[in-house]
Amino acid sequence: MELRQIRYFVEVAERGSFSRAAKTLSIAQPALSRQIRALEERLGAALLYRNGRGVTLTAAGMSFLVHSREVLKRLEVAERDIHAFRESPKGEVTLGLPPSVSAVLLRRIVVALSEQYPLIRLHVREGFSGDVAEWLAAGKVDLAIIYEQHKLQGSHAERLLVEELPLVHAPSLRLPPVISAQDFIGIPLVLPARPHGLRILVERSVAEHGGTLNVRFEMDSLLVMKELAAEGVAATILPAGSVTREVQQGRLVVTPIAAPRITRVMALDTATSRPLESTHRAVIRIIRETARASQGGVS
Repeated sequence: MELRQIRYFVEVAERGSFSRAAKTLSIAQPALSRQIRALEERLGAALLYRNGRGVTLTAAGMSFLVHSREVLKRLEVAERDIHAFRESPKGEVTLGLPPSVSAVLLRRIVVALSEQYPLIRLHVREGFSGDVAEWLAAGKVDLAIIYEQHKLQGSHAERLLVEELPLVHAPSLRLPPVISAQDFIGIPLVLPARPHGLRILVERSVAEHGGTLNVRFEMDSLLVMKELAAEGVAATILPAGSVTREVQQGRLVVTPIAAPRITRVMALDTATSRPLESTHRAVIRIIRETARASQGGVS
């Protein structure tokens, strides 16, 4: 099957006439008819009904038109990408991610992107991981960094990081060097409300090891949880990377949780129904490099 035959077929189908299509394509009508017949023979099905007023699509023709348009669209994207190799990618990319991911990776992603791809404009939308996955499915974001358990059908997930979740608390709170499930009953906690993924993960992990959480406060704000922990009102459980600055400042301390060891897998999600352009691939490369450079990155 030749690419020109696909182009010719789409033109005839959209014009509804061999003569009009031949004029647009600057090709003799008999030659155009031969190419369409050759395509039909190759497929083993009639694609067009020919009549005195022009042509109409058969059922097979309507199906093949959908695929043909997609082939030509992807070819157009490929051609644009090849041309883009000659210059720096330029355009807009919308990235969706949860606040906890933003705290771990976003600053470094933005710095690297501004240095390596100054012509790419990055728009960032923050939301719960499940919401971000829905945005990707609806086409509201181009790329999504979410937690693996929120992956939707029709998307491709690529592992970026395996995060370990320690107990985060004020320096004044005296605790054992390592926390176990049984220790949680005596530790007041501030955690997101159900059905937040972090809350469900922590509850399930601790319960499986015979422990009980003492949740005093429910907050869906990462900033508020960190502030309450720093003031000694309650401890929380967060990725270590999301409190790096506060730990360096001496405002917070992280204590490992050993039994159970609580981890989450951070993944980069893309929609399989939408082709990636050079701008998207440039941002993806930056995200991968940033994740590899972060502690706990996986290949």
